Amino acid sequence: MIVEVDKPVIAALHGPVMGAGLSFALACDRRFGDSTTRMSAAMVRLGFAPDTGITWFLPRITRLSTALMMVETGRILEADECFREGLIDEMVDDGESLAEAMKYAKKLAAGPSVAVDLARRFVHKALTSTLDEMLDHEAVAATMSAHTADAREGTSAFVEKRKPEFKGH
Repeated sequence: MIVEVDKPVIAALHGPVMGAGLSFALACDRRFGDSTTRMSAAMVRLGFAPDTGITWFLPRITRLSTALMMVETGRILEADECFREGLIDEMVDDGESLAEAMKYAKKLAAGPSVAVDLARRFVHKALTSTLDEMLDHEAVAATMSAHTADAREGTSAFVEKRKPEFKGH
């Protein structure tokens, strides 16, 4: 359900992110973590097969060999390794995950919401589509988004060399 939300979903991580919590974090558009963040596909450590979509998310976010190691061993990865493996997008100072995630969210909220929504949906759709299919989807979306007030504002701001003030429509 996280992937289906029509707005960006951003995770602020602090401390252990394990099992289903890891799946939920990986479903988010971006993950902000600090040095206390530790990740594990812990199900196997308890004798359970992977669940909650973790086998879908892991190989799309990190290397295949890392995904396999995580689901086969349940090994706990420390924050620096999570960052190196792409499981954390932004490493921030301890205790600042939520503040930094909110800063990012506010930046997105000030942007052209229709274009942002279409862009994030298409990135997910591209995982199961051909290039030709995506070019068709993008052509339709480009035409649709060109008729929004935000597109007119973005174009005017560019021509007038000023920062756009998007309204979300």
